[in-house]
Amino acid sequence: MKAQKCPVCSVGILKKEVSTETFEYKGMTTTVPNYVTHKCDECGEAIVDKATLKESGRILKDFQRQTDGMLTGEEIKRIRAKLNLTQEEMAEVVGGGLKGFARYESGQVCQSKGMDNLLRILDAYPFTMNVIQKNQVKKLALHREKKVITYEDFKALKRYKTNTKEYSVKVEGVAYGT
Repeated sequence: MKAQKCPVCSVGILKKEVSTETFEYKGMTTTVPNYVTHKCDECGEAIVDKATLKESGRILKDFQRQTDGMLTGEEIKRIRAKLNLTQEEMAEVVGGGLKGFARYESGQVCQSKGMDNLLRILDAYPFTMNVIQKNQVKKLALHREKKVITYEDFKALKRYKTNTKEYSVKVEGVAYGT
């Protein structure tokens, strides 16, 4: 592999260094092992390796979440699995879109405090899924300006299951098929 010139000073050569890096946030610290940088032998500037940047970014996002008292990506994934939902289904339930929800789980993005609270409620009280579903059915009925939801509309709605119970939609004044 050809030696790479420093993009900062354009004189020195970058040399790979592997270390353990310590980060601080709100008085708390965490370490990231195998932190790869490329350091210039002339100006001393260091550039973080792309793979290290990606992996450490996830670690640091979860560290930030833990320090702020929020759910980590793994905890969010556990809640979704407990509700027996795919990422796409969970994104429909909580809002924010599929890519956004997938980024919460992967640790690329921190969820808002409101989203964190909603996920905690769904974790502690899975039956609250009925409240969300009921709201979705009402919106669908109002949008269609019908008092009866067609079978196609009903199929578009989801039945949510946990390991012990199945939660389904019940809305007064709105008929639906099985």
